[in-house]
Amino acid sequence: MFTPPRCPNRLCSAHLKPRDEFCRRDGLYRPRCRAHPVQRFRCRRCGARFSRQSFRADRNQKKPYLNAPFLDLMVACVALRQAARILRVARRTIERRFAWLAGHAAAFHANRLCGLEGPFMLDELETFEGNRYQPVTVPVLIQPRCLFLVAADVGPLRRKGRMTPLQLRRRAEHEARHGRRPTQSAAAVRRVFGRLRGSVPADAPVVLHSDHKPLYRSLGRRIFGRRFTWRPHSASSRRDRSNPLFPINHTNARLRHFLARLRRRSWCVSKRRERLRQHLQIAALWVNYCRGITNRTDTTPAQALGLAARRYREEEVLAWREDWGRLAAAPA
Repeated sequence: MFTPPRCPNRLCSAHLKPRDEFCRRDGLYRPRCRAHPVQRFRCRRCGARFSRQSFRADRNQKKPYLNAPFLDLMVACVALRQAARILRVARRTIERRFAWLAGHAAAFHANRLCGLEGPFMLDELETFEGNRYQPVTVPVLIQPRCLFLVAADVGPLRRKGRMTPLQLRRRAEHEARHGRRPTQSAAAVRRVFGRLRGSVPADAPVVLHSDHKPLYRSLGRRIFGRRFTWRPHSASSRRDRSNPLFPINHTNARLRHFLARLRRRSWCVSKRRERLRQHLQIAALWVNYCRGITNRTDTTPAQALGLAARRYREEEVLAWREDWGRLAAAPA
């Protein structure tokens, strides 16, 4: 039997501090998207009418049954067009559902991201948007003991490295049309550190393992102050289990395996880096709360850190609204 946890009306006193029996039952209705009737309620304080659907994340959706299969496809290296073919819906439907899923995933993760304890590990993987002359950096921050994906962001880069005379000419032509591409690695890493700052206790030490890029030390000390400790490691060492950076290298390899738009040789290229940022938010939801740390265990990274009571099914993490902040109830 469903019991409303609060009044959906944000102006009602029962929204933040609901008391027992703050609402009463007020009839039923039959939605088009579900076979069973849905209970309506009426708030005793403000008189607002609402239903069980008012608390669902998939409210106002005509095809809510697509959400869980779509989440599975988005972390199975499937592109949006192919997902539309598999689910037998229009591409526009998939694009709208992708934006909704990313927003819900970001809110779900933010509502549970608190009380983290280090150490942490950071590295940047590189991909591109549109074409090879528009590189993108993706800083990824994890808790290495359980491979918990804390945060990831996206920032543009200018193409660098060795280039043939033809490639240099093409880059010059591209910059003549679109302007010189900025390098915003520092801004992307700063945003990742900002999310970490709101997730660790105010007086807790922050220990960061990374490669020798000096940007991490300067930004870490600027954001966290004296409680920041930087422990650099060689990035040229063999990338096996004996490498101190193995957890972050393994995480980056898994992200390239899960997300089609991160594959090194693929037609599934992000046209806009905002879509890549959204896809990373979807991946964080699934990796942290739905997938085991390894294929041999059912314990999820969030469960290992005490941020989740158990391993959640895809239908559970997509069930209830998360736009009320940390007031949103975790799945039972």
